[in-house]
Amino acid sequence: MRLVAVTKILDEADIVEAFARHTAHYVSHHVFLDNGSVDGTVEILSRLRNEGLSITVLQNGSRWFNEVIYNTFLYFIAFTETDADWVAFLDADEFIDDRQAVGGLATTLAQTHPSVPCVRVMLTNYHPSAHDNPLEPVVPLRIGWVEQRTDVPKVIVRSNLADRKVVIEAGGHGVLIDGGRICPCDDAATVTLAHYPERSPFQTIAKFVRGWSRVLAAGQSEVALNRSVHYRSRFDMLRDSPQDLLQSAWLHEFNRSAESMTFDPITYHGGPLRFTQLMDESMRAARSLVGYLELLSREHGRLLDECPGAREMSAQWATSFARIIG
Repeated sequence: MRLVAVTKILDEADIVEAFARHTAHYVSHHVFLDNGSVDGTVEILSRLRNEGLSITVLQNGSRWFNEVIYNTFLYFIAFTETDADWVAFLDADEFIDDRQAVGGLATTLAQTHPSVPCVRVMLTNYHPSAHDNPLEPVVPLRIGWVEQRTDVPKVIVRSNLADRKVVIEAGGHGVLIDGGRICPCDDAATVTLAHYPERSPFQTIAKFVRGWSRVLAAGQSEVALNRSVHYRSRFDMLRDSPQDLLQSAWLHEFNRSAESMTFDPITYHGGPLRFTQLMDESMRAARSLVGYLELLSREHGRLLDECPGAREMSAQWATSFARIIG
C-alpha cells in the first residue's frame, strides 16, 4: 500500500524540516506545492530531497487564493505520478499521531473496507507554554501541551475517485464526488493530527497577515465565501489598533502557564534537524512579510503590464475622486 502526502506550503522554514522528516516515516512519497516562499523553505526541501527523502516540490507563485483547485490538482498529481493508493492532505503544522492505533496508521488504512473511499482524522491543537524549551528547534519536541482536542477533520482519500469528478475541499477538510455529492468517510478514531498553528507571536502575526491578504487579493467572491475568515479579526485589529494586539495579554499567551492544558507530546519520528536555520522569530516574520509584499506588488504590476483592461481600470481609479471631508 502506497500512502502519499500532499502539502501546500508558504514560508514554514521553522517547521518544514521536522514535518517532512516525521511524515516520511509514514508515507512513500511527499508532494509539496510551494506558493512563493521567501524564508528558506524551498531550500530546506531541496536539501532534504538531496539527502534522500522521497519528495517532489512544485511551485506556483500566484497570490490568487483558490485552495480547492490546488488541493484537487495535488490529488491528481499523487495518483498519476506517484502511484498512490491513498492521498493524505496535510499542512506543514500537522504531524501524524498514531500512538493509539494498533499497528499504526498503515494498518488502519489497510483494514479500511474497500468500499470506503475516504478516512477522516481529527486535529488536536497544541499550544506553547512557559514550560517549553526555547532552544529546542523541533516543534513537536518543544511544544507538548494540548490546548484543545477538536472535531475538525482532515481527509485521507483513496486514489480511485478520479473518474467520479472528485473535488478536494478547502483546507483538505472534506471531499466532493459525482458533481457535488459529499463523499462518505470513515473516522479513524485512533489516529489524529497534532496541530501546531501558533508557535511564536511573530510567526502567528505573519501567518494571519499573509492569510487574509491572500483572500483580499483574490477578490470579493472569495471574501464573501468567508474562507480563512479566522485570519480576519487579528488582521483588522493589527491594522486599526495594533496596540490592542501587540500590547495585550495575547502576546503573553505564548509563555502562559500550562494549568489549563494537558501534557501529551506526540512520538516524533523525524530525527535531528540538519538544515533548519535558527534565527530570531521576529526577523523571520519580517523577512516573510516583506517578501510577500514584494511578490504581491510585482503581481499587481504584471497585471498592469500584460492586461490593458487592468491598466485602463487603474487609470480610471486614479482619476476618480470622492469628497470625504468638507
